[in-house]
Amino acid sequence: MPTMPRNRQDVDREAKVAEIREAAVRILRDGGHPALSHSAVAKELGLARTAVYWYFPAKDDLFVAALAEVYAADLGTPPAGDDVMARLRWAVERLTALQPLTHALHERARHSEAAARLEAALQESMCSRLRALLSPRVPAERLDRVTTTIIVFVEGLLTQPRTTSDRLDLLEFLVTELT
Repeated sequence: MPTMPRNRQDVDREAKVAEIREAAVRILRDGGHPALSHSAVAKELGLARTAVYWYFPAKDDLFVAALAEVYAADLGTPPAGDDVMARLRWAVERLTALQPLTHALHERARHSEAAARLEAALQESMCSRLRALLSPRVPAERLDRVTTTIIVFVEGLLTQPRTTSDRLDLLEFLVTELT
């Protein structure tokens, strides 16, 4: 039978944070933002709810930590190569799957500094990656405008109920026209 630590000082903080974050990711993927709570994480890990609060004082802290992991896992490794459309299709399909979580992040960003920081970091990362992908094909003086247009278009596209085929056809039309 494993021995229980006498107090939090006996627990490796980073290991416990990682364990809680992993449980939060599982809950977030299974039930979305509404399912995520300190109680749900504590129950999954067999901890007291106050133990989760010790490491993540607010639900938004827990949500942001878990969502950052989800985004890193789902969007961190795009397909290799320089085929713009293949990479954009890949990203749009992943973003489509993540849309409920992205919507929750956007809602929480209006009330939570931690959520607002994550949202801004994700936006900057997407812009930077898209700029790098487009830079060989788009003149420098148009690059920022084309990048912004594609991002705004994709964000709008993701809020509409469209088939995968329709979504990707519209994306290809836009990118072809802009590049």
